[in-house]
Amino acid sequence: MQLLFLVIKRVELVDEVMISLAQAGVRGGTCIDSVGMAKSISGAGSLAALGLLNSILKGVDSSQKGKTVFVAIDDVQVDDAIAAIKKVTGDLSAPNAGVLFTVPITYAEGIK
Repeated sequence: MQLLFLVIKRVELVDEVMISLAQAGVRGGTCIDSVGMAKSISGAGSLAALGLLNSILKGVDSSQKGKTVFVAIDDVQVDDAIAAIKKVTGDLSAPNAGVLFTVPITYAEGIK
């Protein structure tokens, strides 16, 4: 099994992503609010740190919150789930488009 994560700022796409995943046979996804690094440390007070962060995250709107979708899927569903997400989001390699990754699940309860 894999745990698939999608972190995205384009929150208007989340419902469509969930529908697309369901159409691909994926069940049981969860979506939570998430805050990126820029927003999280924007009140840190260190001008040097903020300047460095700004250069790293150029073009990121630090006031915008995002969403994180995660879903446990069988290994054989990974390619279909990724295709279902990209059908909605498009290319995720563009800056600030989103992050998509999977991690192995070595133990789980309550997942069918």
